[in-house]
Parts: sequence; C-alpha cells; structure tokens
Amino acid sequence: SCLLLALPTKLSTSMAFKVAAAARRAVWQHGLLPVQSKLPLVAPCGVRRFSRNSWESGDDVDLDSVAYGFMASQALFTGLEVGVFDQIATAGEKGCSAEVLQKACGVEGPRMTTLLTALTAVKCIRRDPDGLYTLSPNTSKFMVTTSKQYYGDYLLYQIGRQFYHRMGALPEVMKTGKAPSYASWFSDPEVAKTYTQAQHNGSVPTAK
Repeated sequence: SCLLLALPTKLSTSMAFKVAAAARRAVWQHGLLPVQSKLPLVAPCGVRRFSRNSWESGDDVDLDSVAYGFMASQALFTGLEVGVFDQIATAGEKGCSAEVLQKACGVEGPRMTTLLTALTAVKCIRRDPDGLYTLSPNTSKFMVTTSKQYYGDYLLYQIGRQFYHRMGALPEVMKTGKAPSYASWFSDPEVAKTYTQAQHNGSVPTAK
C-alpha cells in the first residue's frame, strides 16, 4: 500500500512537506517512480513563503496542505493496517524501537523507517532522543484496538479502503454526471460487509 490524514484537521504546511518528502524518498528507494520522475518535490528554502500553521488560520486556502494531505492520510491508514499503533501501545510508556516494530509488523527496515518518520511528522507518534516511539494522546485514545474509544476500523475500512478510492473518480463524475448508486455499490457482498463493519466501529465509541 502507499506509505503515505493527515488527520483531517490542523495539518500544518511544514508537516505536509515532511510527509511528502518522506513519501518521495520511499518510492525512489523501492523503484516505484521512473527516473525522469525523480525531481525535487519540495522547493528549496527561501523560494516559497508560507504564513499559516493550520487549516483554520489565514483567510485563504493553503494549497500545499490540501494537495499533500493524502500522503499523511495514507500514513495513518498504513499504520493501522500493519499494526504500528497497537505494537507501540503494547510497549507502554518506555516506548518501542523501530527494530521491534519492523519484526512485529513484518515490514522491512527502510520502509518502516519511512512510515515512522511520516507518522511522527503528522504527530500520530513521538520519537525520543533514544529513538524510541510512543503514541500521541489522540492516537492512544482512538487508534489502539484495545481502547474503548477506538474507531480505527472506521478510518481504515470505510475511509481508507472505500471512500478514498472512490474520490479518485470525482473529476469524471463532475464531467459526466455518472456515479454509482449505493444499491449498485452494495450489490457486492464484500463491499457491503466492509461498509457495515466500518459503520459499526465508528458508532461504538459514541455509544460507549
């Protein structure tokens, strides 16, 4: 899966650029981009100026935060998919090393390092001077499966696996006016099952 939610709120421009850079390094390392595509993703310091730190600040759209937000979304979804947050939670307050996470999640070194860098950039996790990772308060509360307020399945299954990919067809829908109905979408039992599972998980924390 793509290594790179922003948590949909308050993704700063600097965070977005960090995630974007991490994503580009990852795809270069693993040969997912042709040579001619390997161009600098971020303009050199001093070339571009940014004045805002979150979605809410400023009077105008922060185009870069919007454009690069999908990379941070994929970092979050992938963290859920491979079990990063559960493994760090298991380690407790002392934190968890990248090496332990590599083995526990079944992800090789360079790829895990890229994912951890991206998750740190968007503040899902924290890295101490000794290189040990711990969870942010929100991640610990909402993205760990043993938490009563966990709703990671909703993000992973519905947003990550269903809506995320559907949104890729938005330009075509706008041009043609043709879009699938819920009836046709749910005619696939697996799609309906995934949707129901995600909705259930998203409702449970509210009920609790």
